[in-house]
Amino acid sequence: MTYATLQADVADYLHRGDLTAKMPTFVTLAEAYLFRELQVKDMALSVPGTTTGEYADLPADFGSVSKITTTVGSAEYTLDYKSLDYSPTGVTYPTSYALENNQIRIFGASTGQAYTLYYIPKLEALSSTNPTNWLHDNAYDLYLYATALEGAKYIRDAGEVQTLMPLVASLIDSVRRLSERKGQPLNASLQIKPRR
Repeated sequence: MTYATLQADVADYLHRGDLTAKMPTFVTLAEAYLFRELQVKDMALSVPGTTTGEYADLPADFGSVSKITTTVGSAEYTLDYKSLDYSPTGVTYPTSYALENNQIRIFGASTGQAYTLYYIPKLEALSSTNPTNWLHDNAYDLYLYATALEGAKYIRDAGEVQTLMPLVASLIDSVRRLSERKGQPLNASLQIKPRR
């Protein structure tokens, strides 16, 4: 299934063949909503970097931070998040970070401080040149119904909007649960270990 298939399926769902020119707008509106609501752990990436002063650039596809680690001596530390008004005193090594003007600010870092950014990238929007993405491949039903919801709003079909809104919300929760489950073992059990 592709971007073109999605548009055809939405037109079929809405029983409207006269909305072809509007379909890309419906997809764009659905994506704007879905991309704000979902942070898919399956897509998590890591990238090493070094600072210039306390700052480092974010990757072009940055969506949200999972964690940032750095090494001091031979020990690796996970940095704590702080707000931009945080003002550390007497800190001589990296302890925390904030996001500022599309950059990472690592408080206590000096130029050349190595770090690793673990992050969830932005989902790339569908288009004729990008006919699929993670969400499209793993939750096509969510893409279909979220796009149909935007179409139903456009044609002012209140009954269909009322039908689709809870369905889309339920599917978003389903995708979140899927993402969480993928990180957990299927057969986990408690094990009692003897004392030594």
